[in-house]
Amino acid sequence: MDDVVLIGVVKKVRGVKGDLKVLPISDIPGRFSGLDEVLIRQKESAGVYGYKVEKAELVNDYVVMKLKGIDSFDSASPLVGAEVMVHDSQRAVPEPGSYFVDSLIGMSVIDSEGSDIGVVKDVLSNLTQSILLIRSESGSEFQIPFVNAFVKDVNLEAKKIRVELIEGLI
Repeated sequence: MDDVVLIGVVKKVRGVKGDLKVLPISDIPGRFSGLDEVLIRQKESAGVYGYKVEKAELVNDYVVMKLKGIDSFDSASPLVGAEVMVHDSQRAVPEPGSYFVDSLIGMSVIDSEGSDIGVVKDVLSNLTQSILLIRSESGSEFQIPFVNAFVKDVNLEAKKIRVELIEGLI
């Protein structure tokens, strides 16, 4: 099986026909429309099982999803808490200038002269911007806001992020 991507978590059963209320783990609102199949990993199981999607519609902040073969409250109940995933090849395409967090983690960070600064260990989010958590070769960690003022280029193929630093930032 190729790599899989988490896109949601089943929060509860909705109704008696086995519809699932799924909390999306995606910044792309239409992510669930047009899905033919999803992978489900139940919290008590290491196994991943494929299900055909009969319906998926955004309702408020949740996705109401109907899976083929899950036709009652009783058959849907064991899926509460399960992860909803897709194959990496089914991953939604981000808008230009937007990136998946897992694409940025592990990338090398270089300054405007091409010198290594460190490696992205995580991407932190707050209300106004994302922040790169970077670990240097010496093991020290520091943060750089993921904004155009500092981040000048993201090259996914080369796995490098070029930044322009100001004095005192790191």
